[in-house]
Amino acid sequence: MDIKVERVEEKAIVFLSGSIDIPGAEKLKQALNRILKEKAKEVAIDFEEVTFIGSSGIGKLLLFYKNFTSIGCKVKIVNLNNELKALFKTIKLDKLFNL
Repeated sequence: MDIKVERVEEKAIVFLSGSIDIPGAEKLKQALNRILKEKAKEVAIDFEEVTFIGSSGIGKLLLFYKNFTSIGCKVKIVNLNNELKALFKTIKLDKLFNL
């Protein structure tokens, strides 16, 4: 999995590509923790090029969401393909994240 982060003032856009498996989830965790430490106020996570996300990746997203929103920041997920959108809806993540 590849991760690219762009910053525009207090907003971070995280571009993900590939498969978010166990090693990918760890890379995602490290990238999101850096953003948390850099004190961004808003984060958009772009899933346009993501082909798969496993339970470990979902767990890292949930942990980041909890940590980030607890300090008053906004998190949204954008550009989910139909398969991933269906997964997020099935496990009710569409209620948590602004999809």
